[in-house]
Parts: sequence; structure tokens; C-alpha cells
Amino acid sequence: MGDETVTASAGTERVLTNMANAMVERGYNVIVATNDKTDAVPYFPFDARVHCLYLNVDTKKIPFSVKVKREINRIFPILDKPVEAYRASVSVRKLREQLKMDSIDCIIAYNHEAIQVADCFVHGIVPIIAMMHNAIRIIMGNCNRRVLAEKAKANVIQVLMPSYVAETRKYLPHTPVVWIPNVVEPVCLEKQAHPSAVKDRYRIITVGRIDGLQKQTHILVKAFASLAQQYSQWDVWIWGEVKKTDYYQRLCQFIEEQGLTGRVHLAGTTPAIQDELCQADIFAFPSAFEGFPLALTEAMATGLPSVGFRSADAVNELIVDGKNGILCEDDVSAFAQGLERLMKEPALRSAMGRQAVADMKPYYPEAVWNQWQMLIDEQIQQASRL
Repeated sequence: MGDETVTASAGTERVLTNMANAMVERGYNVIVATNDKTDAVPYFPFDARVHCLYLNVDTKKIPFSVKVKREINRIFPILDKPVEAYRASVSVRKLREQLKMDSIDCIIAYNHEAIQVADCFVHGIVPIIAMMHNAIRIIMGNCNRRVLAEKAKANVIQVLMPSYVAETRKYLPHTPVVWIPNVVEPVCLEKQAHPSAVKDRYRIITVGRIDGLQKQTHILVKAFASLAQQYSQWDVWIWGEVKKTDYYQRLCQFIEEQGLTGRVHLAGTTPAIQDELCQADIFAFPSAFEGFPLALTEAMATGLPSVGFRSADAVNELIVDGKNGILCEDDVSAFAQGLERLMKEPALRSAMGRQAVADMKPYYPEAVWNQWQMLIDEQIQQASRL
């Protein structure tokens, strides 16, 4: 159950699809309920056995009274988010029209906003597992007491990194918290990168939405601009969807002004990202924060050394500085230095890439889905004793 769209190509939507498909493969009857339009086409395909309910909530007009509450809440943030709360009530009504309570044994609230929907729908009768897809400080850092109280209604909170367990307990001290990471698919040898190979042209690649706040795409572009003349055989490939056209246009203008047209590629999206990763030599990841970055872990599983920021949540736990990649301080110059170190040392790229592959093995599907199955079954069994 989630309130986001399944039509997007982002990592969280991919997690939802992978989980639904894995659980139905293990014998569960899986229903995916989202607020999408009734004719939504998922970017990542679901197994035919997964039943999808598209509640068509986001198209419903927001009442004037709710808009007024939203404006008041911006000045005096004492309410739960009024618009989200209204949409949650609509979602609950539509769920009740389409689902019978006795057909549900457990609800996984796909994101933290969906907890409110799940709680109103089941009223404590069915256990709720709440997934936290981002860094905890981002999800909970600005929450008021009412919002935190809403999250505490989950029977258990699932987080993506070990350090997030203690961090979550600071906000929700009485709610059980478990660490289950996202799945990282193993990459066969034929599909792995060869970052030490001699080539006519070398590639720095990044994967993620074109964004200035979280993904900080401009940092990569500016860092490469400072290196481009000295390393004339290198190019940058940026794969990701465009959310803000003004930011994208500023990036394009900077690329043109720096004479990097044809060397910095804003390539858009592709369902065959693995083919692009295996052609690359370095993975650049200038995010400010992450929950569990699928793009980074997929690059590591492919055998690419990575460059990221020491302060970035999750990134600073997955990249082990000097072992499977390089962690930098938070500025363009430091990021450029990290890139350059790898650009000029093929043997280092190869050694870090091999270590990155080894470091991803604990996240392979069987281990992660076993953890999920155990958690789901435990929650169902506990509920049956009540």
C-alpha cells in the first residue's frame, strides 16, 4: 500500500514491484493499492499474479476548506498535513469499497505517508509494517508530535541501514524497529564492468533523477568541468528523469558554456541501465542523502568503484573509503579530486570494483526476501494470538 505512482522510474517504485513479485512467487496473495489513475501503466512490470488496485485519488479536487487548513498549517504547523490527511480519507473510503477486511492478513505501508491510510482502514485488527525509504532525519526530522504519533501506529518500522534503527528509536521510542535492506541483484561476470581496460574513451556514469537538492547533479558536472581538459579521453553519462526543467536548463547552459557538449551526456531514462553500467569505468554519486541508494548498489554489484560524499546518509555506509570507493568532503573541488584519483589509476579502479562486488553479496535477493518473509509471518502469527 502506497500513495506514490507506479508509473515512475525511480528506485522506490522499483522496490515496490520487486517486493510484490518476490512475495507472490513465495506463495502470498499480494494486492498492491496505490493512488494512481485507474489506467496507470507501471514502469516496472508486475507479475501477472499481483492484483493491482489503482484508487484514482490524486485526480480528486481538494476542497476549499482543506486548502485553508494547509495555508494555516504552513504558518502554525500544529496539524498533520491537511491535504495528505484528506487524500488518506478518500483512499480509505475507496479501499473499503473494493476490499474485504477478512481477506487481509498483513499490510505493508509502502511509505510512511501510507501508515495513516492503513491505520484508518484496519483499526488495529491487521498488523501494519511501515517501510522507511529515505534517511530517517529526512523523514522524521521536521515532524511534529501528531505526525510522529501517526507513524507510531505501525506495529513495526522497517529501515534500510543499520544506523537507522537507533536513529528511528529517538523519534519513536515505543515502536519496534527492524533493519532489512533493499535487494541488490547479483551481476553475472559477462555483465560486469572492466574499469581497468584500455579504451579509446572512458566513462564516468551516474544514475538518478536530475535534481539540485538531493541528487546534486550539478556537482558532478562542475567537478568534471575542472578535469575535462586534462583528461580528454573521459566523458560523463548522466541517466535520470527530469523533474525541474529550470534546473535542467541551467545544467545544459553550463555544459554548453564550458565547451562540454558531446562529452557530458544528459541521457534521460532507460530500462536497460545495466548495459550502461557495464560500459562505465567510474560511478559518481554526489547525493546529499539517501535511504538505500539502488543506483549506487547496482553500480557496485557491476564492479564499478564509486565516489560519494562522506556526509551523505547511507552512501557513507555503503562506500568504504579507500576500499570499494572514495568518500569526499562536501564540495566540488573534493569531488573532483576523488574522481581524478580514480581516473588516473586503472589498477585502483579495478581493485575497488572487485571489492565492491564482494561487498554487495549480503544484499542478494534470497537473504533479503527471507528476512521479509520471516517478519511478515511473525506479524501475522502475533495478530492471530490476539
